Amino acid sequence: MTVPTTTGSRAPAPAPGAAGGGRLPALDGLRGVAALVVLVHHSLLLTPALMAAHGDPSAPRSALVQAVSATPLHLLWDGEVAVQVFFVLSGFVLTVAATREGHRWGAYYPQRLLRLYVPVWAAVVLAVALRLAVPTGDTAGLSPWLTYHGDLGRAGVLGDLLLLVGPAGSTMTALWSLRWEVLFSLLLPVFVLAATRLRHWAPLVLGALAATAWLGAVAGPVEAPYALGALYQLPLFALGCVLAVGRDRVGAVAARWGAPAWAAVLLAAVLLTTSYWLLDLGGLRADLPGGVVALTRVLQAAGAGLLVAAALGPLGRPLRHPAVRWLGSRSFSLYLVHEPVVVAVGYLTGWTTPAVLLLTVPASLLLAEGFFRAVERPSHRLARAVGARLSRRGAPVG
Repeated sequence: MTVPTTTGSRAPAPAPGAAGGGRLPALDGLRGVAALVVLVHHSLLLTPALMAAHGDPSAPRSALVQAVSATPLHLLWDGEVAVQVFFVLSGFVLTVAATREGHRWGAYYPQRLLRLYVPVWAAVVLAVALRLAVPTGDTAGLSPWLTYHGDLGRAGVLGDLLLLVGPAGSTMTALWSLRWEVLFSLLLPVFVLAATRLRHWAPLVLGALAATAWLGAVAGPVEAPYALGALYQLPLFALGCVLAVGRDRVGAVAARWGAPAWAAVLLAAVLLTTSYWLLDLGGLRADLPGGVVALTRVLQAAGAGLLVAAALGPLGRPLRHPAVRWLGSRSFSLYLVHEPVVVAVGYLTGWTTPAVLLLTVPASLLLAEGFFRAVERPSHRLARAVGARLSRRGAPVG
């Protein structure tokens, strides 16, 4: 059995400013909720029955497991959809920042890479330290997702430090998504140029992105979107770019639509994001052609885009709550540190029930706050200082 290495974050990589030169608090809140979903996702994978339901459509299930796995309730712990939301958010916020007046590409690259790599390096060190400090003990009866973390190899650690070279996700499965974050960040000028030049052809662009993602899903292991390649992953970022260049039109629609219309949008987002898992209600997923199942992965991506669009509308109100905004501000730290915590708790307690959330959630949130203060916030300051120095060097004289 292949052990899923799903996770969710954006990887919630730090976002630059949004429209109007400031941040969009609702998008920060959405990022925080998605990071929390990833934490819940990995915590519940410690339960063998839920791990089996997540990885094998033919695995026998109790009524309770079926209810949380093959219904819209799956969205509450769907780390794969959370990653898709992160990718769309990355495309959105980076495009907004890149199209602001005064943006300098020469300063962008070192800033972006510092804000990604410095926290990742610190998180890898933390993960290795916790893994070496916590004994595995008797692994009988434990979830395969947990026992997957039993061994650390030099090549895997190096791959996690470099992200673009070698295997990624050995110390933390969550790091698979950071590889795509880094690649998209490097290719951002191409995406921004295409999105702005084609802004008046948005329906055709969206159709092309959907077709490309479908081809990527058909060509790859459709049961594991985290293992799909560029044809599937990069269109998610591009979807965020399209939303960013058309954000004025999205805002106009948000102002014009009433509560019933937005309720329908949210319902559609829930059904689309859970379409892959809804196939399990009738036991269809194992029997349908691969092209049809791949279509549900495209529908998931569309649902993630709808969630981001809805955050620019009425959904933004609860996402702007101070507690949710705090979660959003710590989302990247939470994304990076939660998995070592979940693995440590799993080995130390041997718990294989959802009750493990009582330990993993508060411990991860507490460590995320400390990691933010000790690592992520200083990395922001370093990135800003480097960017300011490069901007002064590139400023015209006279």
